[in-house]
This record gives sequence, structure tokens and C-alpha cells, in this order.
Amino acid sequence: MLGLKDLIEQAHGVQAKIKEVQEQLADRSIIGSSGGDMVKVEANGIQEILSVSIEDDLVAAKDKEVLEDLIVAAVNDALEKSRQMAAEELAKITGGIRIPGLI
Repeated sequence: MLGLKDLIEQAHGVQAKIKEVQEQLADRSIIGSSGGDMVKVEANGIQEILSVSIEDDLVAAKDKEVLEDLIVAAVNDALEKSRQMAAEELAKITGGIRIPGLI
């Protein structure tokens, strides 16, 4: 049977592994897109937007509302993929237990 000291040591170990994974996620990136890849947004694994790419044809169309909608959709797609990537990596450490505040 584990004592309190053992549990605290295990918690510190898990905490260190989580921090390591979060640092690794900051270096990984994914691409979200919309409009048939006319708008692409790159985000890292800690939900930071790294870049936005818009096809020239879309800019030339001068349809501001469509462009705004496609940017929002691509950002949301990138952030959702980033959250999924983070959740998958953290689940490897936590055994699938969701810990509030990690993602």
C-alpha cells in the first residue's frame, strides 16, 4: 500500500512529465484550414497562432465578409486540432484522466 510520501512523489513525477509534454507541444504545429484550403492557419500545441496564409485569389475577390468568415473558420479548425493533439499527448501520461486546467 502506498503511503502519503509515495503518493506525493508520484504526483511530482506526473507533474514533471506534464510540463515536459507541454514544452514539446509548444514546438509542434498543425494546420487548420477553410474554404478548400484557401485560408490556412498554423497553430502550435499550446494553442498559439503561428501564421495565417490566404490565397491571392481570395484577397483579389475583395469580399471582406467571406474572407473574415474563412479566417475565423480556419482559426477555429487550427485551435480544435491543437487541443486534440494536446489531449492525446497528455492522455498518455494521465491514463486518460482529464485534469482540469491542462488543456
